[in-house]
Amino acid sequence: MEKRMKIIYPVCFVLLIAVIAFLAFYKLDVKYVDPWDEARHGVNAYEMANGGSLFQNTYLRAADYYNLKPPLSMWCIMAGMALFGNGVFGLRFYSALCYVLLAVIAGLFIKKKYGKSESLFAIAFLAINTTSFQAHMVRAGDADSLFVLFFSLAMLCMMQIPEKKYNLYLCGLFFALAFLTKSFHAGVIAAIGGLYLLLTGQIKKLSLRNWLIFLVSIFVPILLWAVPRAMIDGLAFFEKMWETDVLGRTDGTLQNNIAPFTYYLEYYFGASSGKVTPYLCAFVICLIGLFLFSRNFTWQNREKYIGWLLWIVVPFVAFSLVTNKLLWYMYPVLVPILLAAGIMTARILKSREILVWMRAVFAGVVTFILLWFGGSVYDTIQTQGTNAFQELVKEVASLEQYKGMDVFVDYHLEEDGSIASAWAQQDVFVAEAYGDFVCVGDGVMGLMLRSSLLGEQGILFVGEDVYTEYTTFYENRKLIAEKEGYRAYLVEY
Repeated sequence: MEKRMKIIYPVCFVLLIAVIAFLAFYKLDVKYVDPWDEARHGVNAYEMANGGSLFQNTYLRAADYYNLKPPLSMWCIMAGMALFGNGVFGLRFYSALCYVLLAVIAGLFIKKKYGKSESLFAIAFLAINTTSFQAHMVRAGDADSLFVLFFSLAMLCMMQIPEKKYNLYLCGLFFALAFLTKSFHAGVIAAIGGLYLLLTGQIKKLSLRNWLIFLVSIFVPILLWAVPRAMIDGLAFFEKMWETDVLGRTDGTLQNNIAPFTYYLEYYFGASSGKVTPYLCAFVICLIGLFLFSRNFTWQNREKYIGWLLWIVVPFVAFSLVTNKLLWYMYPVLVPILLAAGIMTARILKSREILVWMRAVFAGVVTFILLWFGGSVYDTIQTQGTNAFQELVKEVASLEQYKGMDVFVDYHLEEDGSIASAWAQQDVFVAEAYGDFVCVGDGVMGLMLRSSLLGEQGILFVGEDVYTEYTTFYENRKLIAEKEGYRAYLVEY
């Protein structure tokens, strides 16, 4: 059996990683650009790479104090767009890559610590991380996939501190990188690490030299960004970070996405999501495994169990206590639950103390879970939608003669008769990335104000109800393209 596993394991490992890579990269650039974090990060990255500062993120070429995250994720987006062009695939490439890397690293870690079959099942369970695939992480151009990678690497290093002390320094480094990705969200890593050192007794084994190197591994990477940033606009950005990301999200002053303490519990493990979730299935498998193998627990091997327990419980409790709740805050917790379910699945199937028919039934149930939820991820990818307005902007941007022009927008008429003419940030990204357009506000009014001052041309994008209302004005302009209720006009100022 051991000889066969030497051949079977690498083949199955590669196939499972290929499945995750397929689910991560397949049709990655089809879905419309999301309005919030993805769009903002994309605009920041594009402007930083095209005439901006590497240390100060900007929006519409002005200092951005809305996106208060350090720039590591934006640098990764810049790298993706340098490799694959200024488009949606380049925007999202690094997020998909980070999840594939997470699967590879976690799989190899579990192979080393627990066994080959445990490794394969753990990777398989990462493939059914449905919520993370569908929203705000694996297939999105924001910071969460990179953050979850660094969070997970910090945890894996933490659990190896008893073996080699240099893992403490790696843990500090990954904490610093996580901070440079999502700011004070990384504080949960520090809380877990501190509790782990205390509960396992490792804190007593650390020398002054260990602590000094650990602090260097944390603060040097952060200062390499913080000092140049402070030289640009002083402490303004850091004050906003603290006020918004810490005080605003913990004391309820933001008044956004307020939910009760049980919100995450009900969504991921209850019925509020409208269906049985893969995380509930994984949690039940973990409970079954803990019940069956509880007698194997000893005080001497407590370190490995404490690490997994803290990885799950501390972030879950911490983010449940925060008044502002978003599903992706819980993404770092989903990883250890799925990995633990994979380990327990392999242990149950290999146990000789469980009747053969029981193991056969369990194997059938697990196979159904993996296929069902894996299919759910694939179906979501297949049915993802585009956005007519963004497709129109891309079409106009593909015409070289219009590159770099000023662009205006009148989306639709409001109920009071006014025109919605402020560029939405998701459309700003598409306009800048695909056409190097300069997004100007105020639509028709903006054009009229410029007409007496400039003798240049601009492009006006308008929605159906707007150009129906102002037919005469638009018929006197050159129509460039139209798509599903939107038109693009070339307009003389």
